Amino acid sequence: MKNPNLKETLSQTIRFAKSNGTLCALIVLSVIASLSFPAFFTSLNLSNIVKQQSMIGLVAIGMTFVILSGGIDLSVGSIVAVSAVVSAMLSGQIILFPVVVPIIVGLSIGFANGVLITKLKISPFIATLAMMLGARGVAFIITGGETVRSPEVTEAFMQISRGYVWIFPYFGVIFLIFILTASIVLNRTSFGRRVYAVGGNEEAARMMGLDVDKEKKIVYAISGGLSGAAGVLLSSRLGSGQPYAAGGWELSAIAAVVIGGTLLTGGVGKMSGTLWGVLILGVISNMINMLGTLEYWYANFATGILLLIVIMLQSRVSKIQVA
Repeated sequence: MKNPNLKETLSQTIRFAKSNGTLCALIVLSVIASLSFPAFFTSLNLSNIVKQQSMIGLVAIGMTFVILSGGIDLSVGSIVAVSAVVSAMLSGQIILFPVVVPIIVGLSIGFANGVLITKLKISPFIATLAMMLGARGVAFIITGGETVRSPEVTEAFMQISRGYVWIFPYFGVIFLIFILTASIVLNRTSFGRRVYAVGGNEEAARMMGLDVDKEKKIVYAISGGLSGAAGVLLSSRLGSGQPYAAGGWELSAIAAVVIGGTLLTGGVGKMSGTLWGVLILGVISNMINMLGTLEYWYANFATGILLLIVIMLQSRVSKIQVA
């Protein structure tokens, strides 16, 4: 290649693609969607994608903290359901109650996960699986298995799902605020460095004097609190609380985090990758919905294939680094 500028540009492009593979995949998917479906880039369609993925995105932010610390949280979908039910029951009160109380509920359940894992030495998979079943059961007990809503839902509460800041729905603005804050916490604070240290090598972190158990309790509390926030958004969007809602969201959140480049073994990952992963899942689901001839579970199939590819690539990279 005789043109040195062209060669350098190509080299920079390749380096960017290698370090931002998830973003490149999102761009390619969006181009394909826009060419295949003229309605894809309409404001209504993009707003629907943002509203749906913002709720799962909040859960994925919390899941990123957990996975980076070397853990897993299977209870997040059930926490969303419990929080949505509580939020719906309180939606006739002043806005503070249906927003703050469900988040506190989520924080409490998440902290309980952390206690089970650190104090009772139960594996994260088993502890959060038990909490997933227990919290879902609580949601059904509270509601009697029925959809619930306050007799008088306040306009302020409903405005959470209906409002816009210029052309951006409140849901999207809330999600961006949380993910930017989480990114700053991970990259610019000592807590973020401790999370990476615990996930990278727990024993080494203990030898460095870090309170590993404390950090784990915090990340699980964060995951629970963000799931509680997602429950508030879900309740506002549906205008009700449904005990069976958010089924499978824990798997979608894990998929978004892993597709975004965070290693399941912990210690490696970026919050920006989670953002791209969440949007990729949204675009895939939206493309299948717009196609109209396929059922929604084809989105799960496509997500599963993509997840397997990402995990195999991660495994290959890890083996190369070890060698």
